[in-house]
Amino acid sequence: MSKPTIILHHYQGSPYAEKIVAALRVKGLPWYSVQTSAMLPRKLLEPLTHGYRRIPIMQIGNNVYCDTAIILDELERRFPEPAISSGLAGTVGLGDVFASWVDKQLFGNIKDQMPWGATPEEQKASPLHAVFGSKAFLADRSQLAGGRPINVEAMRNAQPFLLDQLLANLETLESVLRPSQHAFQQQQKKAEGGWILGTEKPTASDISVFGILWWLVSTKRAAEYVTPATYPSVFTWFSQMKAYMKKYSHPTLDRVKFSGEEALEVAKDASTSVYEPTRESVHPLEKRQVGELVTVSPNDYGKVPVRGTIVEISHRRVAIRPEALVSHRDIQVVMHFPRNGYIILPVAKAQL
Repeated sequence: MSKPTIILHHYQGSPYAEKIVAALRVKGLPWYSVQTSAMLPRKLLEPLTHGYRRIPIMQIGNNVYCDTAIILDELERRFPEPAISSGLAGTVGLGDVFASWVDKQLFGNIKDQMPWGATPEEQKASPLHAVFGSKAFLADRSQLAGGRPINVEAMRNAQPFLLDQLLANLETLESVLRPSQHAFQQQQKKAEGGWILGTEKPTASDISVFGILWWLVSTKRAAEYVTPATYPSVFTWFSQMKAYMKKYSHPTLDRVKFSGEEALEVAKDASTSVYEPTRESVHPLEKRQVGELVTVSPNDYGKVPVRGTIVEISHRRVAIRPEALVSHRDIQVVMHFPRNGYIILPVAKAQL
């Protein structure tokens, strides 16, 4: 087996993992797949994640990229061709805004419709149904959300009323896609097209929506409402994305199976290398500095702080070097986070 560059740690059924899988396939990159659990504990990940518990993470050597936003940024930085940023004026920021709408609105709408507390009979429908029916999964997601127990009965009773919000946001997506789909259909000379930002190739905006919408389509939730007849542009675009990924994914090294133990060996071998920052710009009034000991934690859910020394900081990202675990002194990682959605706090001297 060739030495891997990109290792994706993920679990079957994660919409955010599918988002990164889509990016890797659109770019035609070789990548290695480490299947992990949808819930804690994940012992083989601890030397890489140091308490950070959200999935997926991307590993390149001993660099660990946390959150799909920073993963997409890093894929574009390291492997700029083919680009997933459109290159059109203003669309990088527009893509960020669109991704935020996907994560905060569309994801929440679809999550509300998932088969929470699926019965034994319902669990036969798919592996995802089985996960949502697992008591261990429900307990884990209760902890992830701050410890409050999930009221499955209340969630299921609310689904018919919450469905209105999902359908409204799907109509928003339909209205975004309709003009680009129409323009594509009028230009038959084009082999591919009709993407969200009206570009010739799919961008990060298409990739972000695909991962989340895949979740809804694969579980067939609200299937009587969400149909090609009601959202024709959305379903045409979804089929185009699947066809594009199939056509352009790496022909031999796509989703190569890799073990957690092998991934730790990759990190161990890279731990002596010197870290090279990206040299991105930083605000002139930035309070945090390279060399400072801080904690970094998500600002929405899974608020587990990761402690380490800043090795890079910019407008868009922060990278920290946690202290190696006692059990894995030979694995020294650098963890990367986006600035948006994460809180950086200094570690007081009293905490040292």
